Formats: sequence, C-alpha cells, structure tokens
Amino acid sequence: MEGETAGEKAEEEKFGEMLQEEVGGELPAEEKPAEQIPKLDEGLDAKSIIEAALFMSTSPVTVRALSKLAGVNSWKIVQDKLKELQLEYEQRGSAIVISFEDGGYIMRLKPEYERKVSGLAKEAELSRGALKTLAVIAKNDVMKQSKLVKMIGSSVYDHVKELVEKEFITAEKQGRTKVLKTTKKFKDYFSV
Repeated sequence: MEGETAGEKAEEEKFGEMLQEEVGGELPAEEKPAEQIPKLDEGLDAKSIIEAALFMSTSPVTVRALSKLAGVNSWKIVQDKLKELQLEYEQRGSAIVISFEDGGYIMRLKPEYERKVSGLAKEAELSRGALKTLAVIAKNDVMKQSKLVKMIGSSVYDHVKELVEKEFITAEKQGRTKVLKTTKKFKDYFSV
C-alpha cells in the first residue's frame, strides 16, 4: 500500500505471519487477495457479516472462520475489513474495540466502559449447559428434575441451581425430586 508507515508495515507482516501459522503455510492461489469485496446473495457485505460475527461470538473468531462466514476467499479482505471496523470504532470514540486474542478476533468493551456496565451482562449470561437445560424445561413447560437428570446427566443439578438463582425457573420439592417450571421472567426475557 502507498503511504504505509513503518508501524503499519510491521502490523501487516505480523498479520501475515499469524495467517501462515493459522493455515499452516503459504496461502493457496485462490485465497490470494482480491481487489473487490463481493456482495453476497442476501445483499449483505463482508464487513457487516464480520462485524455481526464478532458481535455475536463470546470467544475469539479465527480469520479462517470469518472468511467462510463472510463468503470471501481472501484473507486480505478479512484483514482489510477488520482494520476498517477498528478505525471506524476509534474515529467515533466508540466504547467497542476489536482485539486479537488466542488466535482470533473478538469484540470487547474498552476496560473503562466494561467496569461501568458489567453488571448488566452478568444477569443475562447463562452457561451453555444451563441454556440447554432451560430449553428442555421450556419445551415441556413443567418437568421433574429426576427426568431431566436421566436425559442430560448429573450436570443438571448445577444448571438448575443457576437457573433458579437467575430466576428463570422455580424448583419445588416433590418427594425425592423437584418439579421445575419456567417463570414470568423467562417468558418476558425470551418473549414467549
């Protein structure tokens, strides 16, 4: 690129090395940089899909995964789109940053904002297991914990505890088991 600074060139080289490690060597010819960003069938552009993927993911997303999701066969396009997003967020003073962690990219809040609003996310977060357990309970409306343990396993006890603490279900003792029901909070939260 014309007018690149030494820092940008170093970043470019670092990104290239990271890509080679990720794909295990030289990029195939069909994955060499392309000039234009292809428009996808749905009318969505690659940058928006990359942004949406980072927004939805709770863990770092690899360049390879972003490339597949965005429907592009060029690592360079993914790199360029990530840089554009980072620059857009920086220029408008956004609370959001895109960073490289654990072999992939992730969207995060700047630390000063994260401290301020972290309480909002904690209430809404459910572990994957608890979400799966909640789905089974919701499908059946009312369910015995003993039946759920037979279906999912002993991890249900921790999931039920989490769901009760976060008020998504109630657990009423019935003999040696508990009867599990969804709450009004569950219905409101999931718009059911």
